[in-house]
Amino acid sequence: MEKAIVQHGRLLNTKDLAAVFKKSYPDASAHNRIQQLTRSGWLKRIKQGSYLIADSLSARAQNDVSLYVVANALVSESYVSLSYALNYYQMFDQYDKTITSITTKIGKTYNFDGHAYHFSKVKENVYFGFVEKREGGTIIRIAEAEKALLDYLYLDASFGSASLVFEKIKEYHAELDIDTLQEYAARFGATMLRKVGFMFDSLGLDSGKAFRALKNKRGSSHFFSGAKSFSAKWRLYYDERIIR
Repeated sequence: MEKAIVQHGRLLNTKDLAAVFKKSYPDASAHNRIQQLTRSGWLKRIKQGSYLIADSLSARAQNDVSLYVVANALVSESYVSLSYALNYYQMFDQYDKTITSITTKIGKTYNFDGHAYHFSKVKENVYFGFVEKREGGTIIRIAEAEKALLDYLYLDASFGSASLVFEKIKEYHAELDIDTLQEYAARFGATMLRKVGFMFDSLGLDSGKAFRALKNKRGSSHFFSGAKSFSAKWRLYYDERIIR
C-alpha cells in the first residue's frame, strides 16, 4: 500500500493498483487482493474502478482527504463551483452536503462517505472561468469566485440564488474583479449581462462594461419566474426583494 501511495497517491484506479500488486501476486491474486483490501477497509471505492487508500484503519472516512480532490477524481473533466468554490475563497461560511461541479460530460450525482457529489452538465461555451490549485499534493480544478457567482445564476434561476449572489457581491465587491464579472457575464449572453448590470447599479458599482456589451441587444429578460418590477435601462423584470 505504501508503494501504491508513493507511485500514484491515495486516489488511484484498478489498473494502478493491479500494477503494484502484480509484483508480489499473480494476476488473479492481485485482483483478489484489491477486493480483500476493500472489504477490510483499507481501500474505499469512490466509483467503479476508482479507489481511495485509507490513511489508517482507525479513520476509515475520507475526512482527511479534500472534498475537492474527491470531486475531481470522480469526473476529471470538471471543476468545483457554487458554495464550495466560494468557501475556498472564504466567501461562504456554510458547508453543504452536496458538492456541485461543472462539466460538459453527462450530469450525474455520486454519493460517497456522507456527501453527494453532483455534476451539472453545461454547454461548451460556458465551461470556463476555473483555475488549477494544488490541494494535498494533488492538482484540483476550482471555479474563480466571479465564475462561481455566475454559475449560481445560470444553474438556478430562482429568487434564492439571485438574492445570494447579490449579497455576496455587496459584501465582497472589493475582493471581486468587477471587470472580470462583466466580461464573463457577456460570455453567457444578454440575460446574464442584464442581471449583473442591474445588481451593479443597485450597489453603486460601475456597470459600464455590461451596459456597452448590451448595445443593440433587443428583447427583455426575467431575473426569475414571477418577477414583475421592470428596469427600463436593463430591460429586466426583477423582484424588489433582491436589492433590499
